[in-house]
Amino acid sequence: MRLRLAGISTFLMMLWMTERPFLQISSTRTFNLSEIQVRMSADVDIVYHVLAHFDVPGDPANLYSQEYMNQIRQAKVDLETEPTLLDQNRLQMETAYRQNPGLRFLNLALFVADDYSTFKQALIRINDQPPPGKPGEVRETLEERKVRESRSGLVFGNARRLVPLFQRRFPEPAERQFIQLFAQCMDTEYTQFYRVYRETRMELDQQGFETFMKYWKSDGFDILKPWAAQSGVNLFTIYLSQVFKNNGRGVPVTEDRQIKLNIVAPLPEKREQAVVSLLIILHETSHRLTDEIVEASLPGRVTDLNRIRENAVFSANHLYLKSRFPGLLPGYLKFFLNLPADKQVELNLLEDQFRKSYPVSSDVQVRLEQLVKGLK
Repeated sequence: MRLRLAGISTFLMMLWMTERPFLQISSTRTFNLSEIQVRMSADVDIVYHVLAHFDVPGDPANLYSQEYMNQIRQAKVDLETEPTLLDQNRLQMETAYRQNPGLRFLNLALFVADDYSTFKQALIRINDQPPPGKPGEVRETLEERKVRESRSGLVFGNARRLVPLFQRRFPEPAERQFIQLFAQCMDTEYTQFYRVYRETRMELDQQGFETFMKYWKSDGFDILKPWAAQSGVNLFTIYLSQVFKNNGRGVPVTEDRQIKLNIVAPLPEKREQAVVSLLIILHETSHRLTDEIVEASLPGRVTDLNRIRENAVFSANHLYLKSRFPGLLPGYLKFFLNLPADKQVELNLLEDQFRKSYPVSSDVQVRLEQLVKGLK
């Protein structure tokens, strides 16, 4: 069954360094084609590859798909790979991942780091003790510091910054035990299987990348451009991942007063899949504007904020495609209604079903209509 897109953007409330006050997007940033980077990254993929082994049904962070797992299991047979640390601990780790919702932060955490190596090291070092004394107070001598560091090993500067962040994010012993095992699994999974697996897929992945880029240059960029321009983002990077099947990730990070938006979307193999990838990228980008409308419309705290945000972005993209790219609208509606692409349904019936599946309040609807009309 096709998975309905679960907006991982709902987890952005967890990422304190990425959030801005709502209704603060006032400037525009007109991107040209070369300024939105589209990439493939083994570093990004290995993180999500491990996460994809843990099935958390109904959770926005769920990356598990039977299609992907069947693909990986067959690849391990074909490559004659011995059971890895991840294989041996998958069920145990899946249970812990389900029982500790705070661990979902791992879906975002890589983009807080400067690079994969420091990210992995910070996870491994999560139980490191801070230097003695209060912050800013020096109590250990140079000789004492050298002894401490010789025992703990080299810690790169960025990892040193990340360790206390991860310690705050994962305060429970069970979480930290999972985190350290997760980091070890990423390392061993890559060296024992994933590196060679990626090499065997090189030609196929490159073809998929070129398929997306062809669509991106002909139509995709023009579809995304108005939303990107109003998003308040300074730097925009799209990662195409063969781990992802029918969902995506949108992770903004604020650094040096600049907002960097990282989006992970499925790596397609065919043109119709490239369209789906673009729609997922559009969805994650649109959250930057529609979430603010939702927040402004709410009288106070609500228990179903995540659902309201998701419905708002669905409604906005529906309005946008209907008014500007009507040829994409039937496929968009069918995809997010989990209907087969070749199923024949009248457009007005599709739209009615879509509105019932993703309802928004009348005041939010009016603001979304104003938003879409104002996009340039």
